[in-house]
Amino acid sequence: MRCFSMVFLLMLVSSAACGNEQQDKQDVINIKVVTEDTFPLQYLENGKVTGPATNLVEQVLLAAGVTYNIEVLPWARAYQLALTEPNILIYSLAKTTARLNAFKWVGKITALDYYLYGAVDSEINLQTSLEDLKQYEIGTVRDSAVYQYLQVNGFNKLTTVVQGRQNFLLFEQNRIDLFPANKSSFQAICMQDAFNCHNLKPLYKLDISSIELYIAFSQLTDDVLVEKIRAGYTKVMKKRNNSHDIGIN
Repeated sequence: MRCFSMVFLLMLVSSAACGNEQQDKQDVINIKVVTEDTFPLQYLENGKVTGPATNLVEQVLLAAGVTYNIEVLPWARAYQLALTEPNILIYSLAKTTARLNAFKWVGKITALDYYLYGAVDSEINLQTSLEDLKQYEIGTVRDSAVYQYLQVNGFNKLTTVVQGRQNFLLFEQNRIDLFPANKSSFQAICMQDAFNCHNLKPLYKLDISSIELYIAFSQLTDDVLVEKIRAGYTKVMKKRNNSHDIGIN
């Protein structure tokens, strides 16, 4: 009788251990992180995604103690995944009014001003009306914040590209007249890709408040997971601020 009791007890302990192991496996959620190749914020180098925005995201996920994998995709595809699937983390995503309720926002990466770049001898200037700009062919990344802004404002002559650097080539081929860029990325792409940018200049500052770029989750992601990553973001930013980090914040 005693032997039977011992065997029964061992079975219960083993069953509980297996149950806990299965529960632990269920609790482990691998986050799929998606982004685009946009120098200098995040970009591919020797087959690995790097850049200051990527460094921040990885620090946040490490602080939160979660598993993840980062995939570099065309922006439109990354954006659609973040709209339609759970446990998708996307960066660097512009936080606009139209997107406010479509995502669960984790924390800010940086803020940027956008200009329309064009030929140095162009007659376009800051006094040019938005309506007058509609006559020009403009290159823009599909589903980007600027693309959505131009669409909302009735721009129809839009040539969509996968990556912003493609606009430089289209301009050189006289296929577009203007394209949006922020000053830091414009200068970085000119240097990295050896484009002749001497015939280009910022002509018109887009009437958008400084676009804040964020880390964000898909709306279908569980709030518990989102809060865990937000806590990781807070921890990282506190550490950066305390150490007077001059990187992205």
